[in-house]
Amino acid sequence: MPEEHTDIRVELATLKQELENVNSIQGRLDTAIEKLTDVSTSIKQMLAVHEEKLSKQEEIDKAIFNLLESRRVESDSKFEDIHGRLNKSVENLREEVELSEKRLMCEIKTLASNLDGRIGVFEKYRYLLIGAAIIIGLSMPQILQILKIVS
Repeated sequence: MPEEHTDIRVELATLKQELENVNSIQGRLDTAIEKLTDVSTSIKQMLAVHEEKLSKQEEIDKAIFNLLESRRVESDSKFEDIHGRLNKSVENLREEVELSEKRLMCEIKTLASNLDGRIGVFEKYRYLLIGAAIIIGLSMPQILQILKIVS
């Protein structure tokens, strides 16, 4: 019997040791669970903050997109306005150039006809002078003979 008591005491001591180990492990598990709970709460708070930031960023993105779209529409409108004014200016310049060209052509024709008339008068006098010079040149020997006779 005493051996049985000793075995029981050894077993009891072993069980007590194991119970202490289990209690120690349970304490550590409780601490770990508390820390995990704290971490979980912190993560939830961080997720909430991040989700709020993401929501704000999405709103900002939408505002930026709307602003970009309105600026694009505005620039398209301005571009079309400038294009229209440029086309009008080009058309007006083209018409003015054509009118100037027509006026210049009329002036050139008027000057050409005036020059033709003047040149015709000059040619007439030239031919008269040439004819007079020919007559004087041909009659010069006769005039010289008459002058010799007279002198």
